[in-house]
Amino acid sequence: MDNKITQYFKPKLLATFCAMSLAAPVVAGDFVVTDVKVIGNERIGFETLNTYLPVQVGETLTLGLEQESIRALFRTGFFNDIALYRGEQDELIIEVVERPSIADIDISGNRLIKTDDLKKALTSLGITQGKIFNPVEMERVILDLRRQYHNQGYYAAQVKISAEELPRNRVALNIEVVEGLPASIERISLVGNHTYSDRRLKGQLLLKEHVVFGSADKYSRPKLQADLETLRSFYLDRGFAEFDINSSQVALSEDLTEVYISVNLTEGPQYRLNQLTFSGSDRIDEASLYELLNLETGELFSRSQIIAGINAIRDRFSDKGFAFADVDPQVDLDPETQLANINFVLEEGSRVYVRQIEIEGNTRTRDHVLRREMRQYEKAPYSLQAVRQSTSRLNRLGYFSSVDVDTRRVSDDEVDLVIRVEEQPTGSFTAGIGFSQLDGISFNLGIAEKNVLGTGNELELSVNSSVAIQSADLGFTNPYFTKDGVSLSTGIFYSKVNASELNITDYTLDRLGARISVGYPTSELTRLNMGLRVEEVGVNCNASGFRDCNDFVRDFGKQNAVLSLTGGWRYDSRNSFFFPTEGHRASVSAQAAIPGTSDVTFYKVFLDEAWWTPLTDNFTLKLSGSLAFGEGYGDLTRLPFYERFFAGGIGSVRGFEPNSLGGFYTPAEGSNRPRGGDARAITTAELVFPMPLIEDSSNIRLSWFVDGGNIYSTLDEVDPSEFRVATGLGFSWITPVGPLAFSFSRPLKTEKGDKTQSFQFSLGVPF
Repeated sequence: MDNKITQYFKPKLLATFCAMSLAAPVVAGDFVVTDVKVIGNERIGFETLNTYLPVQVGETLTLGLEQESIRALFRTGFFNDIALYRGEQDELIIEVVERPSIADIDISGNRLIKTDDLKKALTSLGITQGKIFNPVEMERVILDLRRQYHNQGYYAAQVKISAEELPRNRVALNIEVVEGLPASIERISLVGNHTYSDRRLKGQLLLKEHVVFGSADKYSRPKLQADLETLRSFYLDRGFAEFDINSSQVALSEDLTEVYISVNLTEGPQYRLNQLTFSGSDRIDEASLYELLNLETGELFSRSQIIAGINAIRDRFSDKGFAFADVDPQVDLDPETQLANINFVLEEGSRVYVRQIEIEGNTRTRDHVLRREMRQYEKAPYSLQAVRQSTSRLNRLGYFSSVDVDTRRVSDDEVDLVIRVEEQPTGSFTAGIGFSQLDGISFNLGIAEKNVLGTGNELELSVNSSVAIQSADLGFTNPYFTKDGVSLSTGIFYSKVNASELNITDYTLDRLGARISVGYPTSELTRLNMGLRVEEVGVNCNASGFRDCNDFVRDFGKQNAVLSLTGGWRYDSRNSFFFPTEGHRASVSAQAAIPGTSDVTFYKVFLDEAWWTPLTDNFTLKLSGSLAFGEGYGDLTRLPFYERFFAGGIGSVRGFEPNSLGGFYTPAEGSNRPRGGDARAITTAELVFPMPLIEDSSNIRLSWFVDGGNIYSTLDEVDPSEFRVATGLGFSWITPVGPLAFSFSRPLKTEKGDKTQSFQFSLGVPF
C-alpha cells in the first residue's frame, strides 16, 4: 500500500490500539447505565450506533460488556478511535473518532479497461463516493483491480492507491494504474497426444504461440479455458470416449511478459458404437427413437452427436406434453474390443400443461394482437413445436425487434409461458421537396403503419404533388377480419399525370379507382387472396404527340373503366420480418381485367421467391428471384403503355438509375422517357451480416450483393444473358421514421445507353 495512507493513519491506528488495550480501566467498576451519550460523531447517528451496542439503558455495565461493546463498535468499520466513560449520573459516555468518508475517486493511467468499468468494480467492493474509508480494505481493492488486468493478460500491471486528506474529515482517493506490457504466449506444449500431431491440435485453439515471423497472442485465462474445452470436444467427437485433460500449467517469465502453457492429456483408446438400446418409457416407438438419435452401429463415438440425439428425443417428448422429460445415456466402454454400448434411459415425467401465458414488454401492441398469433394455448398440454411456431409467428409480424418465450415451471405438471418482446418502429414516414428542370418543384408525403394504435391493423397513405404529377393512395388492412384469420383489405387511389408540363409530349393520364380483397389462411405458412379492382382511366393526347398514346386513344377512346379480378398465393416461413436469418418466402399474384366490362383487357402476373440460409451465427446468404409479365387479350395484344413494368434502382437492380432499364423512347416516338416492357426478370444474391464494432446492431444490417435483371418487350424475349449486373455494399437500418436503405454499387455488365448510378438510397421502403 502507498506510504501516504500509512503515514496519514498511523497516529489514529496507534490511538485505536491504545483505546482497545486500555478500554477496561476507563470505566471504574460495574454500574447500571442510566443513559447513553455519544460524543464526536458527525455522520453516524445515535440510532445507528445504538443498534450495534450490546448494552442498553437499565442494564449493568460489567468489564466483559465494556470490552464486548468496544469490539462491536470497532467491527462496524465506522470509527478510528473509541473510548467509554462513566458519567456523574451513571450515564455511559461513548467518545468516538469517525473514519473519513470518500469525497472523490480519481483513476489515471488506465487505457485497456475503461474508467467507468473500473469504478463499477470499486462500487461492487463498497468503494464509492460517500462511503466510509477503511485503509485496511485498500489491499483487497488493489488485488481485485490487478486481477482484472490479469484476466486480460496484463500480469505486469501495477496499482497504487494514495489518500489525500481533505477538510471536514474527508479523503480523496487517487488510483494510479501502470498497465505495463501484455503477457504474450511464447510457447504452448502438449504432452500425451499420440494420434494427432501438435500442429493439428494447436490449429483448433484460439490462443496462438509465438512464431518466427509473426506476433504472439496475448494470454487470456477465459480463452485458455475455452481451448481446453475445444480439445476435449475434438477428441470426444472422434471416438476417444475416455479422453481426459490431466492438468494445465501456466508459467510466467521473470518480467511477467511471456507465458508458457503446458497441457497434459490422456487420449485413451478410440471407441466405436456397438449396441444402442432404450429403456424406461414406451411413449415413443423404438423406430422413431432410432430415427431421432441418428446414430449407426459401427460409427465412431461422438459426444456432440449423442447430445444432439438426446435433445431431439427430449423435443419429441415435449411435443407430446412432457416438457421435463430426461434422457440419461448410460455408457458401457469395453477397452479390449474398443466398443461402446449405450443404453438411453428415458424418464418422461408428468404430462405438463400451460397454466397461463404472460406477456411483457408490449408497451404499444395490445395483448390480444400477440395472443391471436399463439399456437400454444393456455390450459392445453405443453408442446415445444407449438411454442416454436408461436415464436416464429410473432417474429414475422415485424412489430418487435426481439421475441423471447421462456418456460417457467410452476409445479410438477404446470408451467407458465412468459413472452418478452421489445417493440420497434412499425411505421414509416417519407416527406420530401425536390426540383428539376422538367418537373419543377415537387412534394411527396408517405405514411405507412403496420400496427395502427397497437391493433395489428395496417394503414398506408401516399401523396405526391408537382406541376406534372398529382397522386394519392389510401389503403387499410385488417389481418383478422374474422377470428379465423381471414383478412380484409380495402383501398382507394387517384393519380393525374400532365406530361405536357414535362416538356416531353402533350398528354394527361387520370386514374381513379378502388380495390378490395380478402385473404384466407390455408395453413400456418400459406395464404390465398382474392379481390376486385375497379378504376376509371382517362387518357388525353394530341394527334401529333406521343405515338403510343395516340394509338391507344384512337383504338379505345379517352375514357375507359376497367374491372379486374385479383388473386394470389403466399408462403412464408421466415423467422423474422425485416432481417430473417433462415426461411423461405414465395408468392404468386395476378390481376386480370374481366372480359365484357371494358375493351381494355389485359392481365399481369407476379412470381417472387426468396431463400435465407444461415452460414454462421452472423452471416446469412439470401437468394431471391422475381418474374413479372403481362399481356393484352381481346382487342389488345400488349399491355397498355401506362401498365408496363420498369426496373433499376433500390428494390430491383441497384447500380442503375431508377426505372431506366429496358431502353428509352426515341424523339421520333414523342418521348425520351423509359419505355418499360411487358416482362421483368430480377435476381439477387446477397451476403447479409450485422454492423461490426457496434454492440447492439439488431436494427442494422450490412450486405454484399450481386443484382441482375432487365426489362423485356415480351415474356418470350426474356434472356438471362441480357441481364444487367451490378455488385456493391448495401446498408439497411430500421430508423424511428421507417426503414432506411442505401447502397454503393458498381455495374459489372452494361450496354451502350445504360444509365448507371453508384449511390442510391430510400427511406420508408421495406427491404
